[in-house]
Amino acid sequence: MSFDFEKVTYTDSNFTVYVKKNLGSDFAFYILRGNKRLAAKSYTKNTSSSIDVVLDRNKVYCLKLFNRPECENTTLEKDKITLKRFFYLDKYGRIFVIKEELLYEDGKIKITEYDQDSNITFVTFNSSQTNKTTSPFGAEFLLSNGWNLIALHKHDKNQYQDLNIELFERIVKPRTKDKKTYIYGTSLGGYCACYFGGVIDATIIAGAPKLLVHPSIRHPDYKEIEYKHVPIDKVPKTTKPVFIIFDPLDNGDVRFIKDIILKAYPLPYLVPVKHGTHLVIKTLITHNLLKDTIMDLVEHNYLDVIKRIHQYNGLG
Repeated sequence: MSFDFEKVTYTDSNFTVYVKKNLGSDFAFYILRGNKRLAAKSYTKNTSSSIDVVLDRNKVYCLKLFNRPECENTTLEKDKITLKRFFYLDKYGRIFVIKEELLYEDGKIKITEYDQDSNITFVTFNSSQTNKTTSPFGAEFLLSNGWNLIALHKHDKNQYQDLNIELFERIVKPRTKDKKTYIYGTSLGGYCACYFGGVIDATIIAGAPKLLVHPSIRHPDYKEIEYKHVPIDKVPKTTKPVFIIFDPLDNGDVRFIKDIILKAYPLPYLVPVKHGTHLVIKTLITHNLLKDTIMDLVEHNYLDVIKRIHQYNGLG
């Protein structure tokens, strides 16, 4: 049994997907922008399938493909084969699929790379309510800027506890050599950005960092997950700036930052977003502030970020 993506074409709003598959199987696909489904095509036994859809230039989209090895007899989601590819249209309307490489995978962890030959590389971690098939955190925004992306995924409730410093260094560090590197995530991903950022000496951008399996929290939903990480103050530290975006009115987040994160990085650049809640990155997206915030942090323009957030907070 096999199923693989071959290519896509886009001409006069006609989007066509070509795949390789076994006889007796069928496939369907979605086109997504962010979490929004823009178009969907139902199952076909052919090796190509088309749909009319209007796509914008210089925007990155996600193509999600589904294969049923035995057509209608394949009804369980676990028996379907799912593939994802990111693609974009350049300024001339030509379509390009972004190169994806699987760097590492086991039962708990997956690491993928999207190489665009940029001198800037982002390393991102997905958050708690994700699994190994979830799209990489921030992928469309980061790839739309032409940057490289190394994405870390986890299995179900695993809190990256099966990703140790040695594995991360062996797989990720060689890919960031001679690159301007940033490590980015929110909540669990924000904690991991702080925990692993020093290994690759990256600029850290962490939204509401928190580890629910940490001994200081031990959230009941994660009581079966073993805490395996060494204390964060014992891991390698970055020499680059550390930016912490958080809601100063969220007592739980403030406590974790104060008690845990500041042990590793006592003098970070703090970006307080009042009423941002623990979902502070999502709040910035809602108010159309995240893109400019990240762009400024990439250039280490901390004062511009603070000015923008103060205006949002009603303090400017």
